[in-house]
Amino acid sequence: MNETKYNADLHTHTYYSDGEDSPFELVKKARKAGLKYLAITDHNTVNGIEEAIFAGKKFDVIIIPGVEVATRDGEILGYMVDYKKKDLKKELRKAGYNWNESTKNKIKALRKRGLNISYRKLKEAFPFAVNNYNIGNLILYLTKFLAFPRDEAVKLVVNTKVNEPKQKELTTIQAIKLIRKYNGIPILAHPWINEKLLDEGLIRKLIKHGLKGIEIEAGEGYNSLRTRKIVNKITKLARKFNLILTKGSDYHGELLVKYTNRHQLGKYNCSEKTVKQIIEQKFK
Repeated sequence: MNETKYNADLHTHTYYSDGEDSPFELVKKARKAGLKYLAITDHNTVNGIEEAIFAGKKFDVIIIPGVEVATRDGEILGYMVDYKKKDLKKELRKAGYNWNESTKNKIKALRKRGLNISYRKLKEAFPFAVNNYNIGNLILYLTKFLAFPRDEAVKLVVNTKVNEPKQKELTTIQAIKLIRKYNGIPILAHPWINEKLLDEGLIRKLIKHGLKGIEIEAGEGYNSLRTRKIVNKITKLARKFNLILTKGSDYHGELLVKYTNRHQLGKYNCSEKTVKQIIEQKFK
């Protein structure tokens, strides 16, 4: 294995959560982008993994089974999970319940404001993500079907305040434990969204519960949240605690790439060495 090659995208989404592409289409694009490894990390579901593995054999792309679990503070990526376990799928549905219900409530609020949208229309537009919707689906619907400029759609959805579901979201520690329960490798996803997650004391605590790495790039490059200072902090924490540093595009589809000029598939890659580190953790 040539460990110097940067040909692994470890953060992508399909239409089983809030992406545009089927797993088959995504893997085909990954091959075209020159990727050897691709992690499917849909939000709170592993439903697209088997199709991706089938496509991977056809297009000679190695699929890393993954998931991105929602918590009240951020998200945790889980690699190499036992994705065929029915209990895992059941627990992931619970983890995503609040996001789905909150999306329903936002749809009702937007409909009252005169927008031609309903939960039925969302299901018709994105049938594979039923009961697993989040604001990403809602933003995509507004841009794709109601011709909203993306920036306007994002502001509208984010600023539409609704009553949150009564069910409590998972804590970061609970999400890590969930991934470990199904033999996965937990990685802290895009922590710059909530910088509190990079507190050294908290990192120590998360490691005790099974955290194995931190994502250092999620297709954003440098911006107001992901600053050089934050990247340096992540690097230092990884060195200090011997954590795996992962990268990915956080690819959701061509519309997001078009509107943001970021999150391009295959542009924000890990090395094969990183993939090997993840696989080694699986069998420790």
